[in-house]
Amino acid sequence: MRESAKRLAGKVAIVTGAGQGIGEAIAVGYAGEGARVIVTGRTRSKLDEVVAKIEAAGGTAIALEALAGNREHAAMTVARAIAEWGRIDALVNNAHTFTDFLAIEDPAMEENCTVDFQSAFFGSLQLMQLCFPHMKAQGGGSIINMGSSYGIRCEPGFLAYAASKEAIRALTRTAAREWGKLGIRVNTILPSALTPKSIWYLEDSGTYDLELAKVAMGRFGTPEDIAPTAIFLASDEANFVTGQTIGVEGGAVMF
Repeated sequence: MRESAKRLAGKVAIVTGAGQGIGEAIAVGYAGEGARVIVTGRTRSKLDEVVAKIEAAGGTAIALEALAGNREHAAMTVARAIAEWGRIDALVNNAHTFTDFLAIEDPAMEENCTVDFQSAFFGSLQLMQLCFPHMKAQGGGSIINMGSSYGIRCEPGFLAYAASKEAIRALTRTAAREWGKLGIRVNTILPSALTPKSIWYLEDSGTYDLELAKVAMGRFGTPEDIAPTAIFLASDEANFVTGQTIGVEGGAVMF
């Protein structure tokens, strides 16, 4: 495919939590469509493997070890994108520290909520705030936040996770309202895919068959099932799509 024909040619993207799973698939997909990508995460070795995969396919990427919810790390990430390439066209807030199953009455619930909100909600907010002046100056951009069907379904034991994901949907819609006239689009994907963490949970909890029964399409997704929607939302094809929640989860939740 000629570079000019690629859907994200000339664009610069930041993808958090990109060392594996959905984040990796999105980063690889973006690079394959011509974007230059900053990939961030907690484990440098995993990030380096993703960058190597992208470069082997002819793409361009930089790995940065950064924790979601750490403002200094967020500022470093944005500064690196601007220093290297002078712009930020797409931000994918995928990173989220996942706390374990816990009943509401457990005294540790407050601590769980703090952990989830710091990485997911505040991590997304920080990067959005830091990307904002650059997107405003260049006349627009696309921000893609990751929610969860668990936020809609409110499964027992997942208050911290569900609440932080619903807070992200509120962040998405509010930012879409405030920044729409500046050409900045903000959308939420509700993804469902067999990632290392989800596989561990399904096996540990013995809920594989129960969860699969809720999926209309009769199968669990893969990270590669999520990437095309993220590519679309970052592309000019989605230039009139903002403030939306898009489920990419096989029909477990239908709006």
